[in-house]
Amino acid sequence: MMKITTAAVLYVIAGVVSGVPSASPVLSAVSDTARFSWEVPQGGLGAGNSFYAVSPAGGATVFIVTSTGIFLATANFRDRLVYQGNIAARNVTFTLSNIQTSDAGTYTCGAGGTANVIQNCGQKLVVLGKPTTPSRPVSLSPVYNQQVTLTCSSTSTTVPADHGLTLTYTWQRDNTGITVTSPGSPYTFTVSSRDSHSYRCRARESQGLESEWSQGYNMEPQYGPYQISLTPSTSSYTVTEHQALPSITCSALCRPGCTYRWLHNGTAFSSGAVLQGQADRSKTGSYRCLPSNTHGSSDIVTVSVDVQYPATVIMFSANSLSGTLTVNEFDPVTLRCQIDSNPGSVIRLLNGTEELTRADNSLTAEYRLESADCRQRGTYSCTATNNIGAPGSQRVELLVKCYPRLDGTVAQQLKYASRLGGNVNVYVSVLAYPLPTFNWSRTTSTSQDLTGSSSPVSDISVTARLHLTNLQQQDFGDYNLTVDNGVGGSVAYTVSIVSEGSPQMPTQFRDLGHETKSSVWLSWLPGFNGGNPQTFLLEYRQFASRLWTVYKTYADTGKMMVVEVTGLTQGDIHIFRLHARNDYVDSNRYVFVETRTAGDPPNQHKLETPCSCTRVTAGTTVGGILLTLLIGGIVLMVLYRKGYKFGHIPKETASGKSTRNPETVEMDNRGYSSLDQINGPAQYSSLEESEKQQYSQLKIYENTKADAAADTSTYEGTVDTPPVTYESVRVSPYQNAGAHSQGPDHGNK
Repeated sequence: MMKITTAAVLYVIAGVVSGVPSASPVLSAVSDTARFSWEVPQGGLGAGNSFYAVSPAGGATVFIVTSTGIFLATANFRDRLVYQGNIAARNVTFTLSNIQTSDAGTYTCGAGGTANVIQNCGQKLVVLGKPTTPSRPVSLSPVYNQQVTLTCSSTSTTVPADHGLTLTYTWQRDNTGITVTSPGSPYTFTVSSRDSHSYRCRARESQGLESEWSQGYNMEPQYGPYQISLTPSTSSYTVTEHQALPSITCSALCRPGCTYRWLHNGTAFSSGAVLQGQADRSKTGSYRCLPSNTHGSSDIVTVSVDVQYPATVIMFSANSLSGTLTVNEFDPVTLRCQIDSNPGSVIRLLNGTEELTRADNSLTAEYRLESADCRQRGTYSCTATNNIGAPGSQRVELLVKCYPRLDGTVAQQLKYASRLGGNVNVYVSVLAYPLPTFNWSRTTSTSQDLTGSSSPVSDISVTARLHLTNLQQQDFGDYNLTVDNGVGGSVAYTVSIVSEGSPQMPTQFRDLGHETKSSVWLSWLPGFNGGNPQTFLLEYRQFASRLWTVYKTYADTGKMMVVEVTGLTQGDIHIFRLHARNDYVDSNRYVFVETRTAGDPPNQHKLETPCSCTRVTAGTTVGGILLTLLIGGIVLMVLYRKGYKFGHIPKETASGKSTRNPETVEMDNRGYSSLDQINGPAQYSSLEESEKQQYSQLKIYENTKADAAADTSTYEGTVDTPPVTYESVRVSPYQNAGAHSQGPDHGNK
């Protein structure tokens, strides 16, 4: 206990019942700063009195002010309290920061001690709390066009409990505010819509905080039937005698759900939403639907009925057989479906979900497979409908025997790469029916277990697996896989295991002949990736330029690459080169192709500029000279492109740089045979005659591909066939196991 021996001291206390506040309550949220200010009543200090202060909890002193104005804050409040009062003016003013719920209560003055409370001297601190989230409002059985009352209820969390603040409520419908006459809890209104709406409320304390929104109450008003409709909506039907009446469904919007009755010529016929029953002559006439619920019934809708019958599949056969048919591959198969219906039906012959043929308003349909393929095995169906009753359907199963062959629908791995001491998983997917057996063998000795395994992928596809571990030098090379299913004899495949290294050159690099004025289409077939995912660097240069420009780098897709090159010069010849690379090493060779964009070259546009009529003679003379120069230039260009050289060709020094980050390469354009060497710019004189011949055979394709399509061109010793269509693009047989996984455990390990 602190002992005061000199001047009079002022204490401010709180929580003492006999103390009555003399000022309005102080409102503060948690963590905010509260400001207190009141006047000590006249005569309240007395002569020589000391004044004390304690916390609202009724124990700890808040601060002391001596009669000489000295301010002393206690340890529990020192960091949060700032005193601003004046004892001479009997003013008690201070701020208390970082307000907590425990600070709430009435702060009063003590004259000389905590028990001697000065009446009407103090102030209440109200610590605001967020009202509790109201419970979800509920209403029992709201009905359209009737009144409904919703109630919202929340509890104040503001302290002390005698804070005197009141709760009011606000409402929303579908998250949009609602204006209510009274801010109290009950909300009464007339249900003016049959639609469902979500209502919610929240509480707000006067001068205080708002609660969270309550959970939404999804009010679904009840109502009698309306918007009656029939499905189908046709108003008249023709039905054949002794067959089922057409299935007509009556529906209406109503809540709770409606019950339905059907009337025939005004007499009760059946109950339920669907018109059902057998038709005879007495059933011809008017059928009406009458929906009703607890809130009433509504208008009646009417249809007229004359009877017909739905479609029935009489026969569906394959080669005149139903059920299951087994044929050899390449045998013809005829599917025939025969229907009984009135009126005629829409007949569809399907292979699974694929429509093979369709006949409208017909009783028969036929489809012929001229040469059955192994992949055409499956369940074929005939469906028929004339929109009366349920569709008719029958199925046949077609089995096609086929000899084993590589499954072209998945990536094929016939070459794999691994390091010495490494592991490799070999996968070979084979298409065959019946499913075949596999036998692995090798002509040279090996320490590997060649037992292998297999697992079916589908009814006509199976994957053979061989796991090789701790590869030694003698384990690299070719392995033989023999596949046999008893159809057409056994088939053998060779799978090569090679060391990781550089990728092979891509092949079939060509112009596809779909050029525009600023773009061309190119394609190539990726080579074996050398045991690591590979990319392709595509560069080009204009015919009259020395500089190679990097166009783009492409990731290997494992199949024929088809790309469009844009941003080219109209009517100009462009030379492209392609380079493969992987993370081990770049391939050391390029493949080339040249193309020409559509339209006239820029120089020709200049020549065609019209001249003034007043200068015909001069224009003719100049035109003749230009024409002569143009013809001469074309002749020189053709000779130049054919391999003739004019003047000295500068030698280029072979570069030892890696092509991993190729730069723009300057090339000599005076002789086409001086094009880029194997590893980039190099001295042309160092090439063998055979290599020079390959470069000299590069051809200039004109804008039309009529003649070029019949030629073949040699690029880097590879003979390319004429450009192919997109339909003929096939998957590369060389894909790395690590780059193209066939399963979760696929890849080199």
